[in-house]
Amino acid sequence: MPRPAADPALTVSVDTAAAGTPIAPGFLGFSFEFPGVRSYTGSDPRRINPVLVRLIRNLTPGQAPVLRIGGDSTDLSYVPAPGVHPPASVDYPLTPGWMATTAALAHRLHARMIMGLNLAADQPRLAAAEARAYVRALGSGSIQALEIGNEPNVYGKITIYRAPFGVPVAARPSDYGYAAYRRQFRAIAAASPPLALAGPALAIGPTPGPGSWAGSIAGFLRQDPRVAVMTVHRYPLRNCYVPPRSLQYPSMAHLLSGYATTGLAASLTHWVAIAHRQHRQLRVDELNSVACRGKPGLSDRFASALWVTDALFALAQVGVDGIDMHTLPDAAYELFAFNQAGGRWQAAVRPVYYGLDLFAQAAPAGARILPLGRRGLAAGLSTWATRAPNGAVRVVVINKDPGRDRTVAIRLPGAAHASVERLLAPSVTAASGITLGGRSFGAETATGALGAPRTKPLRVAGGRVKLSVPRGSAALVTLAG
Repeated sequence: MPRPAADPALTVSVDTAAAGTPIAPGFLGFSFEFPGVRSYTGSDPRRINPVLVRLIRNLTPGQAPVLRIGGDSTDLSYVPAPGVHPPASVDYPLTPGWMATTAALAHRLHARMIMGLNLAADQPRLAAAEARAYVRALGSGSIQALEIGNEPNVYGKITIYRAPFGVPVAARPSDYGYAAYRRQFRAIAAASPPLALAGPALAIGPTPGPGSWAGSIAGFLRQDPRVAVMTVHRYPLRNCYVPPRSLQYPSMAHLLSGYATTGLAASLTHWVAIAHRQHRQLRVDELNSVACRGKPGLSDRFASALWVTDALFALAQVGVDGIDMHTLPDAAYELFAFNQAGGRWQAAVRPVYYGLDLFAQAAPAGARILPLGRRGLAAGLSTWATRAPNGAVRVVVINKDPGRDRTVAIRLPGAAHASVERLLAPSVTAASGITLGGRSFGAETATGALGAPRTKPLRVAGGRVKLSVPRGSAALVTLAG
């Protein structure tokens, strides 16, 4: 339980007069790998997993959610069709059954789908067959965009399959660059149905250095008006190719640091500027805590919930137009895992999902992020404020310090009433025992529903609220006149 509040270490003042940064409908979306779709939906398009549907709708109330089907498996997938001869690296067939369940999920959710097309195979006929199959199964109205390829700027470095005797084979030669990519992208675009495109699906890091193609993307957008959404992929930490001395190394301290949240957002400002100058959206359509399938003991712990709430606010604040949380079965960073027994679906909901739920409550579609004045210092303490379309003002306080309780004073002139909902766990390393508003999915849920949150009133004096925030926790304060 929260301890009695001591003198505030920090006072924040909410500026309700400012216009604020908007949260667009569909800001919070999802990214599934191709083979993961049926692990989540089941194999019968007439009986799509209802727990999955509810868990998605929890985070996107009243919205058409964005669902991106992509990731590494984009370049390993194909549609069996006349004239399509996939290379050795391509081994996941998108069968009529796969198309039917994917379409059923899209239609059940009224989702806006971003569908990946295989670029690594370098066969426009193969990619075009995928695109036509998507249109037949989903209908063009469900497809927001076709995304050609996955992280082509690292094709020359990443092994796409292993030849006999274990010899690694990359998707492209080591000198593969933007010019070759551009030619291949155009060939696939020309062969595909005339739908909107997303791209270039770049793997980007903390700075736009060599290999990022940062200097070429403005021209890429100018030259192809079909590219409606500029996409990049970003993870603050990495579980591969990173030494322990790097800030990207997956540790608890790094995940709970500003590097993984406001630093993550700062690394996107260059890309936001490129997209917005060309009148495009910038969507981080692959995001999670730790690249390379996450880090066990980190991505699957309560710290990830605190990280994701803070990170999504920071990304929205710098102008990112949307994100898609990447998830796949058996990855450390998965959002949920499903099983079936006796025809009944059960879901194990991971800690990071609770942080997504807190963000979704605090920043509903149409809300605006309000400026906050801060007086005082409190390491590990993040604060955000929003004004909802109905005028409700909410303040989120995140205490990422695992060893120290904090107190915060919140000032909102004219406020007369306040209540608090809390995100709590036994510790930042907890994998269970997590509650949001006093509610929990427990070890498994057969519904995906949490019910109404339990809140507690806060005393308001002179438009000022004093709030205790225990170590390793977050609080959502709702203020009213």
